[in-house]
Amino acid sequence: MVKKFIPVLLLLVAVPFLIAENSISVDMELYNTVMKTRNSSEESYWAYSITGKSALSFKSTGNKNIKADIVVDIIYPDSSGIPIILLQKSYIKTKFPGFRLILGKTRLGWGDGFVFNSGDVIFGSTSPYVNLMGSEIRTDTTWLTSIYYSLGMYSFFEGLVKAPDIISSEIGDISDSGAGFRFYTKAAGIKIETGYYFDGTDNSNYNLSSTSTPESIQIDALHRPYINLQGNLGADFYINSSTAIPVFNNTERASIIKDTFNISFGLLHTMEAGYNNFLSFRLESVVLPYLNWKEDKGTAGSYAVLVYPEIALGLGSTVSLSLRSIVSPIDLSAQITSGFSWNVFEGYNLLAYTTVNTGDGDDTFSWDKSDWIPGVDSIDGISMMIGMGFIY
Repeated sequence: MVKKFIPVLLLLVAVPFLIAENSISVDMELYNTVMKTRNSSEESYWAYSITGKSALSFKSTGNKNIKADIVVDIIYPDSSGIPIILLQKSYIKTKFPGFRLILGKTRLGWGDGFVFNSGDVIFGSTSPYVNLMGSEIRTDTTWLTSIYYSLGMYSFFEGLVKAPDIISSEIGDISDSGAGFRFYTKAAGIKIETGYYFDGTDNSNYNLSSTSTPESIQIDALHRPYINLQGNLGADFYINSSTAIPVFNNTERASIIKDTFNISFGLLHTMEAGYNNFLSFRLESVVLPYLNWKEDKGTAGSYAVLVYPEIALGLGSTVSLSLRSIVSPIDLSAQITSGFSWNVFEGYNLLAYTTVNTGDGDDTFSWDKSDWIPGVDSIDGISMMIGMGFIY
């Protein structure tokens, strides 16, 4: 309990020293939340709570060549009723003539995609289980060192080393580190990005799906190459592809490459919808061609195709409406999220979201989930949230 509050206490102590050369901001959201869930006995009931999240950001402003940021997220409450305090970012970015260095905890955006991004070989962006309410969907960060070297107006090279995760209060083994690079250029109006990532994470519970008898095997490390293309053909488009190759000799290497081979693509188009209004459409999909193309009980979440459609309407600079969904066309299930935001005062918004799962109990998204996991699952079909946000 005390350990959770140590980062905040340190920040409070440091505030007098940070104010002079830094910009300090708080992004707070609070909601009245009603949702269908289950108790420890897995009995369904309607729950009500006040939930929310605050992000405290300390950004440097004193030097244009040096950017530093510390972001602490406070999420309240969790299932125990105690706020969770997370160090989301803590990094320094230094700009030298011709190259740039980053050191700390942050996120690098390899590939392209809002929900599905096969080029995100560092964090992984193909899972269907995400929160569709935020302006950013994939927000995982990690401790890394990166060097960015400019090769001209439209080209650059970036290399990184990722520190291993700290597990059970033990410093990570160096063999569990990650390292990689990417190259970016532009040709004939098409942006081309390609790269490679060595994933040293111990994937001891990797589920092998493409064999006749699905099994769990141990993989010590993986090669993860990827490619990304971006352009515009009336609408912005982007295509990514990647796979994972076991580093060490493995009898199931071919099956693992097939299992992990994936392609994601997306289209984004924004248009005017009357005076000072806009309408935007986004469509994304991820395809894992060697996974399941037929509905099969017990394989929810491992189907070959997922689709993400989105439509957003902005009315002036104050009101916005959105409808987002992740659809699993093979088992005909979906998670649908509608959103409303009204900017009443500067920095102050009224917010409302509704999330509904449509599908049977063993589908990717389900109204009454058949394999409910206490402490992991929270929404059993529907969640409704009304609240407010304030940035100051």
